[in-house]
Amino acid sequence: MESLSYVPIIMTDLNTPWEKVVHLGVPVTFPPKSIISRHDAEKAPGMYLIRRGGVRLSNISLSGADKVLFYLGRGTLFNEVPMLQYAGSGTFTSMEHTEAVFWPRKRINEEFIREYPDLILNLLESISRKMRAFYFQLCSQQQYDGFVNVCRALYSMHLFNRAGEDITPGLTRLELASYLGLHRSSLHKAMARLRDEGIIGEYSKKKLRLLDADRLKEYAETPRRD
Repeated sequence: MESLSYVPIIMTDLNTPWEKVVHLGVPVTFPPKSIISRHDAEKAPGMYLIRRGGVRLSNISLSGADKVLFYLGRGTLFNEVPMLQYAGSGTFTSMEHTEAVFWPRKRINEEFIREYPDLILNLLESISRKMRAFYFQLCSQQQYDGFVNVCRALYSMHLFNRAGEDITPGLTRLELASYLGLHRSSLHKAMARLRDEGIIGEYSKKKLRLLDADRLKEYAETPRRD
């Protein structure tokens, strides 16, 4: 269950019930860093279920920066909003070798709504959770400074992305900085401070060594700035 104060940075397993209809879809594979363009979505509107790997949804900000909105992992649908609106809403890019299943909008409208109402309910629930995650991200970036947001992100990993005693971030430093809206140097300074204070150890995409979860939580729950 999600914490009331934190959301997972990489959303996974939101739509696992859709596994029961993968045989009705088309398997697709995306090499790392493949752009899944909105033009493709307009030509063949539909949505995908990630079965392996992951994608990110990004958009170009007013300053021209590529702003990450979501990171989505296994067991999660994507492209559902362009499918429903017949329009693009940002760019989906595969983060690594990604395997998915594609269902066209026509099949969902003509078959799934009638025969699988439980899946449509799951789809609506997952859209709601994504909206909550986006709202949480937007509020955090407006209400906290960069250092606190780094602490909040790392503490979120502690809550949601644990594998035994280790933490598996699933993101490189650059990917984390992009999600937080920070320059790489700002993220580096924040992590250096946390290392110097004995709160974290090494950080990589595969492993975060957390040495003092209580102190990290204290920083993460610093009162909001006015």
